[in-house]
Amino acid sequence: MNVDLDSIAPKLGAVACLLLAGVVFVPALVISAPGTGVAAYYASGPFGVSVVGVLALLTVVVFLAGAQERSDPITLSGVALVAAVAMLLFSLLWAVSIDSTLLFSFPAEYAWIENHRWLVVTGSAVVAVAAGAYARAILP
Repeated sequence: MNVDLDSIAPKLGAVACLLLAGVVFVPALVISAPGTGVAAYYASGPFGVSVVGVLALLTVVVFLAGAQERSDPITLSGVALVAAVAMLLFSLLWAVSIDSTLLFSFPAEYAWIENHRWLVVTGSAVVAVAAGAYARAILP
């Protein structure tokens, strides 16, 4: 079985980035109760998590431009890899920096927020794997 990794990896990366951005921004869209600390949750750590969502949305464009060969695929695979590693590092830093008092202060109906940070880290790791596979397939 011959897998065309240089074609599949950027498409997988684009889908993973869209899913990651969705996961990052779910709490802001779903938690509507006033005074729940959503803003503080997003701002936790030195950079917050919004940077991961924004980078994910920008990296969708990079992956798709590479898949459609609108720019130099070698350059785009490098940009995607750097962005993916940055997302992974930012998400890890954010996940370990969240104050446990804040994390467990959400109402019981939003108990899923306790695992949300690890979903963000996992999504970032998937994007990093896709970017690494794309770079590996493209680079000579």
